[in-house]
Amino acid sequence: MSNELRKKLHDLAELVDNTPDPQTRAIVEAIRLQTAVLNERLFSIELQLGTLARRLEGATE
Repeated sequence: MSNELRKKLHDLAELVDNTPDPQTRAIVEAIRLQTAVLNERLFSIELQLGTLARRLEGATE
């Protein structure tokens, strides 16, 4: 996870803690959780692409 994304997730967590309105808090928390899930999926894709690139390099040698 990039430092920038980590900071944004932290900022969203603080916003959740400091939002007095329960409905707004729920929306911000949902956004924070979806952002974390998307980050995990992107990380998984990056790993798969790295594996594929290494296989392709091995096949061309």
